[in-house]
Amino acid sequence: MKNILLVCGQGISSHLFIGEAKRVSETQRVPLHFQAVSYLELTPELLDDQDLVLLTPQVAYQAEIQAKIGDRVPMAVIPNDIYGWLNSQALVKFTCKQLAVHPEVAY
Repeated sequence: MKNILLVCGQGISSHLFIGEAKRVSETQRVPLHFQAVSYLELTPELLDDQDLVLLTPQVAYQAEIQAKIGDRVPMAVIPNDIYGWLNSQALVKFTCKQLAVHPEVAY
């Protein structure tokens, strides 16, 4: 199981997005565990348990966030077309590509 942390601004829409991504990953039998947090909740201890950190487009530009993450964990910015439409299936595909994880069920 790979742990994925989605870092966002306030976390309201991201929690809904992550809920759907969890459903998609379970349905497709992809070993991903998603969690969403506000950038204000980001701690070194939280980062230690992650395999990948995904940044929402609105927080990706903040140098403070990138400095907190540094080289501790691989990091990627969710593309605007995925986050803007809250496309959970595309998020699971994007995450699989970042981690080189392959689903058991075809997309």
